[in-house]
Parts: sequence; C-alpha cells; structure tokens
Amino acid sequence: MGHSRAEKAKTHKRIVSIASKKYREKGLAGVGIAALMKEAGLTVGGFYKHFDSRDDLVAEAVSSAFGGWKRRVDAAASGGPSVSLARLIDDYLNATHRDDPGTGCAFSALAPEIARSGKRTRALTTEQARNDIQLIASLFPARRRSCGSDRTRS
Repeated sequence: MGHSRAEKAKTHKRIVSIASKKYREKGLAGVGIAALMKEAGLTVGGFYKHFDSRDDLVAEAVSSAFGGWKRRVDAAASGGPSVSLARLIDDYLNATHRDDPGTGCAFSALAPEIARSGKRTRALTTEQARNDIQLIASLFPARRRSCGSDRTRS
C-alpha cells in the first residue's frame, strides 16, 4: 500500500528538518545520508523517493535553516510580535543561540562548506544573505540628512 501525498510531504519535511539541524551541528560533510535516514526512521533506499541527489537535500536543508528572520517579519505582519533591530540582535547574540548550533545560524555554522557546495546551495545562500542585509537595513532608524547635529554654523 502506497503512502498518500500528504504523508510523503510530511516525511520529506521531516528529513529536511533533521538534515538542516545535523548539518549545522556537524557540517555538510560531517553526516551521511545513511545516518540522516536512520534518524528519520527510514532506509537509504527511501532517500531517493524524496531527493534526486545529496546536493538536492543539502540545498533544501540549508534553505530551511535560513529564513528565521523572514518568518518573524511575516508573523509580525500577521499580528504577531513586532520585529526590531534590537530584538533581532538580542535573539542572535544570546547563549542559547550560541550553544545550540543545530538551531542556530546557518551562516556561521556552514559558511566555509557552503562556499564549496553545489551551485544551487550557493545561490540560495547568496539570496538569503541579501535578504537578511536588506531586512537589517530596513530596521535601522532613519538617519538625519546632515552629518552631525542640528546646530547651525555661526
């Protein structure tokens, strides 16, 4: 008996989630497909029902690891807690975030390996970095047009 599309999608998402966490903890080369699939309760053969290649999984897992800030902005737009630069910085620079790389920053955990990864993963990372920089820039308070103070020169 086959699995429904919904069950397959749920399993696919679970594999990506496990891979995203493990890659941040151990690096892209630090965990193999067999270990990931075992943790997901599946066989290596089942991997190919979800992904064409390891590079496809890496791209999805890295992409999944990114986007936390965007999810916060989207939640704020839907009536959730507001997003501020100070809040993002406080959340990023705390002991919990630092001490749990599996749920932490994918950039800091994986940057050297991403540079040597597949083209799709590098492109996703570049786009995410661009989006995060734009988000941070949008949260800075408006700057005065003049450099300095409001004093007039005598």
